[in-house]
Order: sequence, then structure tokens, then C-alpha cells
Amino acid sequence: MGSMPIAEDPIVARHILRENAFSYDKGVLADILEPIMGKGLIPADLDTWKQRRRVIAPAFHAAYLEAMVKIFTACSERTISKFNKLLEGEGNDGQKSIELDLEAEFSSLALDIIGLGVFNYDFGSVTKESPVIKAVYGTLFEAEHRSTFYIPYWKIPLARWIVPRQRKFQDDLKVINTCLDELITNAKESRQDASLLRFLVDMRGADVDDRQLRDDLMTMLIAGHETTAAVLTWAVFLLAQNPSKMKKAQAEGLGMPLLHERQTL
Repeated sequence: MGSMPIAEDPIVARHILRENAFSYDKGVLADILEPIMGKGLIPADLDTWKQRRRVIAPAFHAAYLEAMVKIFTACSERTISKFNKLLEGEGNDGQKSIELDLEAEFSSLALDIIGLGVFNYDFGSVTKESPVIKAVYGTLFEAEHRSTFYIPYWKIPLARWIVPRQRKFQDDLKVINTCLDELITNAKESRQDASLLRFLVDMRGADVDDRQLRDDLMTMLIAGHETTAAVLTWAVFLLAQNPSKMKKAQAEGLGMPLLHERQTL
């Protein structure tokens, strides 16, 4: 996208994101994400953002977060089990080491956690690739592709039907939207789960339709897992280069009640 200033200084970041957040426009980011996330929290205009944040924030109450820790642990153990099986598998020549794309592995882990915690739905992406997960990655790749173009050719009439990658993008969105619509319908009909989706269905209010709810959920699904995977990847990278810090982090984790006597990554 040409020259783009990046704020790295913490003081500058605080000035922009906290002290003067409403003085800056989201610009091209909102244009790129709007076809995917609609009026979700990231691309939303200020008025919509304020309204939806007031509705969503109470969902992250202490009881919900405590329940989510159990999901974090269960899904993490699923990933650790996968790594252990790879280590024990054939073809390693007896070496207790393997090469892994940790960002991809953490993306799968985060997707499973979001699926269970937000939707009460198990994507199972740590062990298999579902059509929904493939569609999620497809939309992310398209968003990255669009961010490199000065001219938004995808807005040209009929481009979505003529350009192959735009046809695939529309197909991916359809897969995700169909899945989310089904999950919203299930949440309305069932009161058995304690997912974030169940809470939002109860709290959304008469002025919020299924489309806005879908946009909120799409934002959590698409944006939530990628950022988490990136943070975890860099955190592990830095810990691996500082063994003493790694041991300290492991000791702290094993000292937590839910992780006591659990496996160590």
C-alpha cells in the first residue's frame, strides 16, 4: 500500500489508541473488512461501535471467564497431544525434535477455543481441516490481497462473478455465513449452553437484527484467532531464546489449579 507510518513507541500508541482514539479514522482498513465483517466491532462506525461494545462487554464476566479457562486447558491439551504424537511417530530417526509452523498450529488452537467458547461449536481444527476453517483462511488471504492494491477492482460491477479469486471469496463468505446463521438459530432455540453467543442472543435487544449479530460473531471468529496466534507465536519464540524465562513461565503455569499435574509444552 506504499508508504505507511507505523507507531512503535508506547507513548505514541497510547496517544492514538487510548487518549485520542476518536480523532483517527479507520480508513482503508474499514473498507477492506466491511465486506467480511460488515458492521462488526473492527470496521464499525463510531456510533455502532459504542452501541455494540456496551452490549458485548458484559458477556466477559468473571463466571464466563472462569468457565473459559477450562476450555483453554482442554483445547491446549489437544494441541499438546498432537505434538507428542508427532514426536513419537515414525520417520524421526530417534530424534526428539520436529519442525512445526507454530503460527498455523496456534491458529488452529485459537479457532477451536473460539468455536467452543463463543459458539459452543467444536471446529476440531487442531486435528482436521473443515470447510468452515478453509473458508476462514480464504477470506483472510483475500483481505491481505486487497490491502496491497491501490485500486479496489473488486468493487467494479460484475468483478465478483468474473474474477476467479473474487468468486472464491464470495463462496468462502457464503460457507461462513451459512455456518453462523445456523449457530444463531440453534442458540435461539436452545437454552442449554453458556456460550457467548447464547448471552448475545439474550441481550441483543429489539433494535439489533440477526445481521448485526452475525457481523459481531464474524469479527470474533476472523480477527480473534489470527491476532491470538501471532501473539502466542512471538511469545514462544522469545521464551525459547530465554530458557530461564521459559522455566519461570512453566513453573507459574503448573502452579495454577487447573494446570496442576497437566502436561507441559
